[in-house]
Amino acid sequence: MGRIVGKASLRIALAVATVGAMIATAAPAGSVAGFGDVAHGQFYAPAVQWMVDEAIALQSSTGCFLPEQPASRAEIALLIHRFAGEPSGGHEPFNDVQPGELYADAVAWMYEAEITLGTGPGTFSPHRPVTRAEFAAFLHRFAGEPAGVAVPFADVDRGVWFAGPVAWMYGAGITKGTSAVTFSPYRSVTRAEVATFLYRFAGEPAVQIDTTGVCGSEVDASTSRAEAESLTLLNELRASLGLRVLERDPLMDAYARNWSREMHDMARVQHSAGPYSENVAWWSASGATPEEAALRLHALWLDSGGHYANMIDNSYSSVGVGFWNGPGGWFVTHVFSAA
Repeated sequence: MGRIVGKASLRIALAVATVGAMIATAAPAGSVAGFGDVAHGQFYAPAVQWMVDEAIALQSSTGCFLPEQPASRAEIALLIHRFAGEPSGGHEPFNDVQPGELYADAVAWMYEAEITLGTGPGTFSPHRPVTRAEFAAFLHRFAGEPAGVAVPFADVDRGVWFAGPVAWMYGAGITKGTSAVTFSPYRSVTRAEVATFLYRFAGEPAVQIDTTGVCGSEVDASTSRAEAESLTLLNELRASLGLRVLERDPLMDAYARNWSREMHDMARVQHSAGPYSENVAWWSASGATPEEAALRLHALWLDSGGHYANMIDNSYSSVGVGFWNGPGGWFVTHVFSAA
C-alpha cells in the first residue's frame, strides 16, 4: 500500500473500513479496577476486576482497558499464559516471534502445550485479531479438550473444526452466544469478551469492585497538536458541506491513539477490526511538524473515495482521533460512531 510521493520521496499508506452498525461510546458513569473506560454495571466489569486482582489483565498504551478492541493472538497468548500461572515455555518455530518480545515466552509455552500450531509454516501472526472460534479452540485445548453438549447456534455446524470447543464452552456456561441462536464464530473476539470467558472458566469468583480509574495517559504536546489540527480539518470540511460537526469522544480517542501506536509497532497499516468505522493512514516523514502531518494525512483521505465517504457521513456524531509518531513515521486513526 506504499507509494512514492513528491520530491521528498516519502512513502505513504492508507486504508478505510466501514461497519454496518456502530456503537456510541460515552464516558462511563463509574470506573472499575483502575480503568476509566470500564463502567460499573457492564457485563464484563466483574471479569475485568478479577483479571486485575489476579494480575492477568492487559493495559493498553493509553492506560485504558479498551473493552471493545479486538484481542490479538499475542494478547491471547499472554492472557492464557498468565491465567495458567506463567509456566516456563519451551521452544517455538515462528519467524515472526522474536526473542525478547513481551509475548515470546507465552507463545513458546502455548506451542509446547499444543494449544497453538501457528497460522502457517513458521508463522504465529502475533498482531492478527483472534476470532471467537479461534479463542474457543485455544481455551478448549488449554482445558484438555473436554466433551461438550448440543448447542442451539445455527452458525456452528456439527462438522466444523470449532464445533467441539463451542459445544464445551456452551455446556460449561462459558458462552451464551451472541444471541439465542448465534455464536458469531468468525467475528473478532473483544477484550471484554475474553475477560468474561476467562472469568467464567475460573468459576466467577467473588470480587470487590474498585470504582476508581482513569482512561488516557499523558499525551505529549506534539501528538496533541496533530490530533487537534486533524479534528479541525475534518470538521471544517463537514461544515463547508452543511454537515454537523463531530464531537470528540475521549474514550474513542484512546482507542484510536492506541491503534496508531500498534500500527507503528507493527510497521504496517491495517485496520483494528473493531466496532467502529475507521480511517487509518501513515506518512513516513517522522520529522514533519504535527500540523504538516495532520494536513498531509487529511489530504490523502480527501483523495480516497472510501475515506472521504467516512469523513462526510452525516449519520456519525462522534469521532476518536489518535496520532502516533516515531522512527517509522506518523500514523493516524480516526474512528467514527453514530448517535
